[in-house]
Amino acid sequence: MKIRKFTGATEQEAIEKIRDEMGLDALVINIKKIQPKGLFAFLRKSYVEVTAAHDEKTQQPTKVASQMQNKHQTQHQPTPSMQEPVQTNGFEQVAQVAQLSAQVSEKDDRIKMLSDMLHTTGDALSRAQRQLSVAKASNFIDKNRIYQNNMLQVFYDTLVDDLVEPHIAQEILDDLDGDEQIDIDLIVGVVYNSLVAIIGEPQGLATRPAKGNPQKFAFVGPTGVGKTTTIAKLTADLALNRRMDVSLITADTYRIAAVEQLKTYGDILGIDVAVAYKPDDLIQHIHENKNICDIILIDTAGRSHKHREHLGELSQFLEAVDDLQIFLVLSLTTKYEDMLDIINTFDNICDFEIIFTKMDETGKLGSIVNVCYKTGKKLSYITFGQNVPDDIKTISPGEVAMRLLGLGDEDM
Repeated sequence: MKIRKFTGATEQEAIEKIRDEMGLDALVINIKKIQPKGLFAFLRKSYVEVTAAHDEKTQQPTKVASQMQNKHQTQHQPTPSMQEPVQTNGFEQVAQVAQLSAQVSEKDDRIKMLSDMLHTTGDALSRAQRQLSVAKASNFIDKNRIYQNNMLQVFYDTLVDDLVEPHIAQEILDDLDGDEQIDIDLIVGVVYNSLVAIIGEPQGLATRPAKGNPQKFAFVGPTGVGKTTTIAKLTADLALNRRMDVSLITADTYRIAAVEQLKTYGDILGIDVAVAYKPDDLIQHIHENKNICDIILIDTAGRSHKHREHLGELSQFLEAVDDLQIFLVLSLTTKYEDMLDIINTFDNICDFEIIFTKMDETGKLGSIVNVCYKTGKKLSYITFGQNVPDDIKTISPGEVAMRLLGLGDEDM
């Protein structure tokens, strides 16, 4: 058994390499996406590593050797009545045994795989049959059931399971109730369009402004939601991909690690990072950079929505800057009720758009719909990993809607 690892930019590229070198009989053992690591990881692309195995077949005898062996067998061929099995030497016997062993092992693996698949399928069918029996026995009456139409109920359960608030899911589906012959394509279309309308059009960073009048963006939010990492991702995207001149200012002087982290990214990208200890420092740094920068990004200290005194200090920094656009950074791992408390508290000190982070740490996106429905706030970006600058994008209402319908890509 020969085992090798192949890499490629995509899974398909790696598998094509396997086929070229090992043939169509190669067996794929493992597929793994490799993320670059280290300080300069954001400058390198991820790649796919595929591990494959191949049975090396016993070499066939040469033509001359085969002819000699056939001649030898012909000369000593016994009569049919006296024929006995052809004897082979020790080497040939070992080769034959090894080949048969490999074939048996491969068949055993295939039998086990088929057995597992049949077992899994059988379990699923058994569960479905039990559910159907219970439904028939109860005449489709369920205390948690909202709709008599089975398809509507499935869509309702799907949305609620993804943490969309029940009353929001009902509002989306109620107009469709009552039609027993409703088409599933119509349900998908109505639900999709309703979700997209609730989320609304995202607001991102604008186009390049004129020199001397840079756009200024501040990032606020609770501790631990990923503000500094989000700023690093946006900075790298603006500087490397959009070729803009960016200036970084941090007012997060409560955490030395935050200042050093931002300065490290600044050093890599060739961008100066200024530190503002008080509002006057912030104004001065903006004035010094206004003629040389397109964008100024301002990091702030994480503030708990329960500490009014700290929020007052943050408010002084924000009010000191004219034409400042503000992003409230929220983690999707935060409970919806806490999200509402945070939004309502920060709404008292500033107007903002929302950035959601840590999508890679949760499979539930219902909070996005709930927040937009309840607050009417505009969304901006969404992040889904630690890679700089790759793991951030302008949020797509269509992609979120598809995920909530169970039809979208897990990585968006």
